[in-house]
This record gives sequence, C-alpha cells and structure tokens, in this order.
Amino acid sequence: MSAASDMQGDEQCAMNMTPMIDCVFNLLIFFMLISDLNQKDLVELTLPVAYMAEEDKGQEEDDRVILNVDKYGQLMWKQKNVSLEELGTILQNARDRYEIKMKQQNKSGLEALPGGGMASKLYVLLRADKDTPWQHVQWLMTIMAEQKLYKLQFATKKFRDGNYKDDAEATALDARTQKEYLAGSKGGQ
Repeated sequence: MSAASDMQGDEQCAMNMTPMIDCVFNLLIFFMLISDLNQKDLVELTLPVAYMAEEDKGQEEDDRVILNVDKYGQLMWKQKNVSLEELGTILQNARDRYEIKMKQQNKSGLEALPGGGMASKLYVLLRADKDTPWQHVQWLMTIMAEQKLYKLQFATKKFRDGNYKDDAEATALDARTQKEYLAGSKGGQ
C-alpha cells in the first residue's frame, strides 16, 4: 500500500463544538450578570407623577447617590435597608469619594454657599414611593443638609401626554394626563 492511500484512510474529520458552546454560555452568563448590576440601585416603587418630569440621563456611580424610600418609610440604599444613622455615614463616605475623584481630575468637588461655607456638588437622587409620608423625605433632607449635600433630585414619571408611545404604555406606568390630574386634585387638596 502506498503512503497516499494511507492518508486518505477511513477516518472522517469532525469539529469539536464543546469549547464553542462553553464560550457562548459564559458570554450569556456574563451579560445576564452585567444587566442585573445596572439596576442594583433601583427598587420597585410607584413614583409620583410630575408634569415637567425629564428623562434621567444617568450619571457615573460616584457622581450621585441613589436612595429609595418605600411607602412605609423604609430607606434602601443599594438594595439594603439602612437606618437614618447609617445614612449619615453612607452620605459622608460618598461625598469624600466624590471630592477625591474631583481632585484627581483637577476640579473642585465643592461650591461656595451664599453667606459663606462650602457644600458638595454631589447629587442625591431620591426615589420615594408616591404614598411615602413627607416626614420620611424631610428626615432624609435634614441628614443631607448635615452632610453639606444640597443637590437633590426627585425621581418622578411623566403625565400620559408627556411623549408616551401610546395609552397602553402610560397605563402600564400608572400615569395620568394633566387634565385627569387637575380634575382629581380639586384645588390642591
């Protein structure tokens, strides 16, 4: 038998797909974890409706603190329940990290207040349920002021006539039109 006929033997070549399948599953797991981490600061709440609500463009994680308050007044930060005492420490640490970051960029993380004194430029996004008693929001604002944090953003959602694709989308978000809101408010009561 010749060498050429030995090379053409009865063996068939086949590609082993196992490593490629492993890679695909690893990529799938990676993207599932990353998409979950993007929402780690958000808690399921029914946000209040505001006519002038604007879309949140988001900021870097160190450029703002996101706080959630449910309708029972429970404060949550990064999916963990925290007390008001712990909140003071959390805000102080966030403010310090922000100021260090700004110094590294040769910027100031502080701004002058009227009447003297300095305050941080760090933002706090407050996501409070629409049924949260105002008292709980007031306590948070007091703790923010103690930490020299005065830039507060309130999370809201738009009225139905605020650029929704259709009524189904607005209804799914529990939104109302401005006319429905004004008719139901009875002069601010």
